[in-house]
Amino acid sequence: MLRKLSFGIILAALGFGVSNRVEAQAFEKGGTYLNLGLTGSDLFHINPNSDFYGGFYSSVVGGVTVQMEWGIHKYVGLGFTAGVQGGRRGFYGWYGPYAGSGYGELAIPVGVIANFHFYQLIQDKTSKNIHGDKLDVYAGLNLGSGVSFYPTPSRVFPLFFVGPQVGAKYYVTPNIGLGLEVGYGKSFVNGGVTFKL
Repeated sequence: MLRKLSFGIILAALGFGVSNRVEAQAFEKGGTYLNLGLTGSDLFHINPNSDFYGGFYSSVVGGVTVQMEWGIHKYVGLGFTAGVQGGRRGFYGWYGPYAGSGYGELAIPVGVIANFHFYQLIQDKTSKNIHGDKLDVYAGLNLGSGVSFYPTPSRVFPLFFVGPQVGAKYYVTPNIGLGLEVGYGKSFVNGGVTFKL
């Protein structure tokens, strides 16, 4: 009797585990996703003093980012992005490129992101196993601001960014994934690790 009961419990547990794996999705409503990445950006700088670099400029910088996204719908996520970036590069202003006059900078961009995770929708509508439990492909928009510090000369400029992004994540374990994202605004490329919390 005890042996049959134990065998029944084991079968039920295995069945429950298989059921969870089949229904699990790489992106889900109610999920929380933390991404740590390395990024390259072309951030738009607003210069209130229009006689310095022609009113605005953008410079290419690289650095680290932190992104958090929450699943507010089966296929939609909202979140934030923040980072610390720096570099030295020429810039582009109202009057054209000044490629030889770049200054080192430290930029701190902060913004919001919204993504539509269409790979999950495709799996749901086709009813086929296309590995939606491991692969997440999405597209979205980003919008934000921040500040940029220049030690030489000593100046602080506000930042502004807006643009689209597309990306993909592959989960090597149920809670850890590797991802790559390309776009414009917050970054033109961002690669890193995602943790399901």
